Amino acid sequence: MPVPIYIYLASVLIAFLSSLTSFRLDLPFHLKLFSCLLGLTLLVELTASILVFGYHRSNRWLYNGFMLVEFSTYAYYYLRIIPSRKLKKILQAFLLIFPIFWGIVEIKTGFYAWNGFVVTVGSFFSVLFALMYYYRIITTPEIMVLRTLPEFWIATGMVIFYLGSFSFFGMLNFINKYPKVAVRLLDVYEILDIVMYALFSYGFLCRIINTKKSSSF
Repeated sequence: MPVPIYIYLASVLIAFLSSLTSFRLDLPFHLKLFSCLLGLTLLVELTASILVFGYHRSNRWLYNGFMLVEFSTYAYYYLRIIPSRKLKKILQAFLLIFPIFWGIVEIKTGFYAWNGFVVTVGSFFSVLFALMYYYRIITTPEIMVLRTLPEFWIATGMVIFYLGSFSFFGMLNFINKYPKVAVRLLDVYEILDIVMYALFSYGFLCRIINTKKSSSF
């Protein structure tokens, strides 16, 4: 397995192990749910790597199935933390329509073919959901300390990665005409993925880190 794959898997593992603090600290349900998603992500990524590098088989079907779970969980996660009724309706509509959209696309393209269209749509809405959470932070009358707010760091990680993912897959047909550019952009894409999981890790550990800093003064 290439070294970058090990680095990526390590970043997912660290994020998942960090997220387990949500159970130890008895954090809200939505953070525990996100921790479970990270655990499933780690399992999927390990299985995908074994299929490709161990058995030389396609893992597209695995990612195609996981996308339905991943993006739907994101929507439900934000549904739990965004109080605005209007924004909740957008999230509820996504939870209703996205599985139908996913099913139609998979039937047309085939479950074993890579579906960049679903990734592009899912990435767009993931960024939108995170921006909706930013709006909640800006408009809330409460005083929020961002450095100790797990949801803020999770949203930030998602904006950084999925904005890049949306751009990359949205221009994939054009990028494929220039192989050298495609390789470089793929490297950037992988780096953004690692950055996202690093921010997830910090998000789950930020309360512990900042509590220890405060107690040391």
